[in-house]
Amino acid sequence: MNAAISPERHRQRRLALAERVAGPILLLGNGERNRNLPMNKLPFRQDSTFLYFTGCALPNAAALLVDGKITLFLPVPDDDDHLWHGPTPSPAAIGAALGVDQVRPIEMLEEALVGMSPATLAVADEQVNAWASDALGLPLRFGKEHGSEALIDAVIALRRVKEADEIAQMRLAAQHTADAFRAVMQATVVGGHEVVLAALFEGVLAARDCTTGYGTILTQAGEVLHNHHHGEPLQDGRLLLLDGGGEVGTGYGVDITRAWPVNGRFSARQRAAYQVVLEAERLAIAQCRVGTRYRAVHDTAALHIARFLRDEGVLRCSPEEALETGAHGLFFPHGVGHLLGMDVHDLENFGDRPSYPAGQGRPLPFGTCYLRLDLPLEAGWVVTIEPGFYAVPGILNSPALRERFAAQVDFERASAWLGLGGIRVEDDVLITHGEPEVLTSAVPSDIAALEALIGSAPGVAGALAR
Repeated sequence: MNAAISPERHRQRRLALAERVAGPILLLGNGERNRNLPMNKLPFRQDSTFLYFTGCALPNAAALLVDGKITLFLPVPDDDDHLWHGPTPSPAAIGAALGVDQVRPIEMLEEALVGMSPATLAVADEQVNAWASDALGLPLRFGKEHGSEALIDAVIALRRVKEADEIAQMRLAAQHTADAFRAVMQATVVGGHEVVLAALFEGVLAARDCTTGYGTILTQAGEVLHNHHHGEPLQDGRLLLLDGGGEVGTGYGVDITRAWPVNGRFSARQRAAYQVVLEAERLAIAQCRVGTRYRAVHDTAALHIARFLRDEGVLRCSPEEALETGAHGLFFPHGVGHLLGMDVHDLENFGDRPSYPAGQGRPLPFGTCYLRLDLPLEAGWVVTIEPGFYAVPGILNSPALRERFAAQVDFERASAWLGLGGIRVEDDVLITHGEPEVLTSAVPSDIAALEALIGSAPGVAGALAR
């Protein structure tokens, strides 16, 4: 059990949940999943909502909240567990550490639910969902059929606002991730290899007792937005993009992206594109204030990039017309960011419900259809701000897009950018009642700071030291 979020805080969260949802509540945890043999398991990650309300990171657990009291259901250890896993706390000791009212064997959960119709939610473990669906008569499919409506809305409202202890955990994750980014920047040299740098990044995090909150993106093909391949040697003249984030034991993590030249010096074209992305990010961050609609934050970044495209002769139209038609999306095709917390795209297992007003879906036009958030910002929210500039062959050479934007875009000039790759600058921003706070500012982003670090310590042997 991790005491960084206290049992009292978990109790307060459960009380707040019970105030919002009438009747009993069943919180489901994930189970272990087999990797190839029954005895060989995939790395376990607890359901974030279960972790948020219980602090219990053990697999195959569940919790039942009735009349303000919580019963935690846990697997009973096998008689020979001590042989394979060493001494482990008893269920009673675990319950005491977590501050729950009662602990019972998980095998007794079905009996405890007789005559009840508790509110519940789907989890990532479909075996758990299948069992709960059968027991409760409620369709549950992770990411599709989410569960009880009132419970969904209550969880969204509570988890979306981060308290001081949660922010402290995100700061810790940011600190460790900054160490990992700097190590990779220092170890970047022509003739090195992406896979070594990816291992270095994750190794630095592991040495600090962190895991990754999502699959690390480290690639010289940064125009592929979610490129998890690390198969290329590091080549002179190319840009390296690293999108990665550490996650601490309580489940909180960060999401950071930087891009830098493998050879340690930005070319004139790389420098110009990088600088405009960095400026777009800073302009967008300045807009991250209570009451500002997130779409306006996105448009601020997009407009700055569109001005650059006009100045470069790529756009034939005004920057404002480019935003209206979506032409800017040829080089900035995604949204400016998303919610962040216990999940890298926090609460998106509930679809767009946490991120859009009721009854409003995502915009359809090219350039904004991937906008993941469009609500007025509130104090305590943490959002990513991550504008980018990408030369994507599949976009710039698309006959359909060339026809659609023929009046707005000089495609001969646009195509001259092919080969650049991709640039993204991403930081995590806490919305306060005053100035926005960048939680991830320790990761260098200025060109001079990056160029001073790149290749400054090519030997990686000492980089994993705590």
